[in-house]
Amino acid sequence: MPGTSTGPTGTGTKGFNQDTAGVAGAAEPNDRFGGAAAFVDGDKDGRAELAVGAPGEDEGAGALWFFPATTAGTTVTGSSAINNATLGTVAVKAALGASFGR
Repeated sequence: MPGTSTGPTGTGTKGFNQDTAGVAGAAEPNDRFGGAAAFVDGDKDGRAELAVGAPGEDEGAGALWFFPATTAGTTVTGSSAINNATLGTVAVKAALGASFGR
């Protein structure tokens, strides 16, 4: 959520989910998209990318989404998703994306 020196404004706020155009997958009951979320500057460009977990995705196997950061903020353009199929595992009830380590 954008803000000013006096606090959050809400102006320009963006929201993403599995039904957002450009986001891989489709929203389903119990996916829990957003069950975990973190900002991290993974590419060390000074802008924090958004990592989002959906531990209920694929009947509890879980999945992760990564949203790039630009000078205009977080975007779905160039976003990617990782799940058990991407990793080549059989992750029955693994809940990938349930939390991010501290």
